[in-house]
Amino acid sequence: MLWIVFTYIAVYFGLFTALFFIFTFFENMENLRPQNATRFPFVSIIVPAFNEESTISGTLHSLLNLDYPKDKIEIIVVDDGSKDNTLNVAKKFEKKGVRVFTKENEGGKGYALNFGLEKAKGELVGCLDADSFVVSDALNKMIGYFEDSEIAAVTPSIKVWKDNNFIQKIQKIEYMMGVFLRKSFSYLDSIHVTPGPFTIYRKSFFDKYGGYDAGNLTEDIEVALRIQRHGFRIENSMDANVYTVSPNNVKALQKQRNRWYIGFLGNVLNYKDLFGLKHGNLGMLILPSAFISVLMSIILFVYAFGNLIVNSVKNILNLSSIGYDFVPLLNNSGFDAFYLNFNPLRILAIVSLFVGFSMVLISKKYSNEEGKVGLSYFLYLSVYWVFFAVWWIIAISLKVFKKRISW
Repeated sequence: MLWIVFTYIAVYFGLFTALFFIFTFFENMENLRPQNATRFPFVSIIVPAFNEESTISGTLHSLLNLDYPKDKIEIIVVDDGSKDNTLNVAKKFEKKGVRVFTKENEGGKGYALNFGLEKAKGELVGCLDADSFVVSDALNKMIGYFEDSEIAAVTPSIKVWKDNNFIQKIQKIEYMMGVFLRKSFSYLDSIHVTPGPFTIYRKSFFDKYGGYDAGNLTEDIEVALRIQRHGFRIENSMDANVYTVSPNNVKALQKQRNRWYIGFLGNVLNYKDLFGLKHGNLGMLILPSAFISVLMSIILFVYAFGNLIVNSVKNILNLSSIGYDFVPLLNNSGFDAFYLNFNPLRILAIVSLFVGFSMVLISKKYSNEEGKVGLSYFLYLSVYWVFFAVWWIIAISLKVFKKRISW
């Protein structure tokens, strides 16, 4: 009985928050895009690179093709002690005006970003990871938000570059969900991650409050929380698209999530003062909801996995008593009864699936995404909740046992 009550609470919580974000999005439709920029400030884009010889050329080509006044932008490559041919590939772009530097690797992207900040001349400064590619009109679509002096950073829409396999198709939908949620969070002044791929900042913020937290596993979360702590705002440009190469196997994906999740936990604990009424929606709704969602996902997974094992053992014992004769079971499987028995929990689950798909379609439409999402969403529904819980269980275990996590 207690388990049924918890399941209903978890489903209601997920459905309520999803609907809340959808209503928030449409309630603020008039603010979907900023006013046109009245000026074009000088922008410095830093490209930190470590062993990115296969992708950095595409990254730099995308930056050189930005539809922005060429005398108002500089591109700074910081080779972070690469062991491959990254530096030589980057140097080929010097004749096109790209500034290329190299330094010893110190164990994190933040060190390379701070090196780039010291070289940057721009009023605005951004980063583009060397495995990401920006669409030509992205910067123009972001720049108008800086007409508001309270805006310290503007985030783009980040999407998966190619979804060639099962793992990447799941991530494609996850990133599309992120596109929708980040815009909804912006309406609530609650963006708490300024992603590495092409977030643009006011350089004056770094000048006053210091550069990136260099040794931080997730420097993009730390700087976003710092912006929130100091009372500035973070905006999102939903149709400013950036594509990133996502992990294509389980091992690489788990390594990425270990860094993301442990970094998130560490940064939120360091900025625990952001919880509470003082910081409005961020402190009262968004950050608490993140922790509640993780907790519920882990509990549901542990129960479902434990229940599966118990029932499997029971079924094996029962089958052994009838000589493993499956035919009677197949003839009386209860298949029809299962699909005719629409109890409230199943109905809520079905509604939740449609609400989730609605979020993906909203993201697709308003971020001008042309790719198909139907098959990817089906795969996402099938296994993402399992992956999500397992990622968090592993990350929390590593945190508890103080295992060292590196880039």
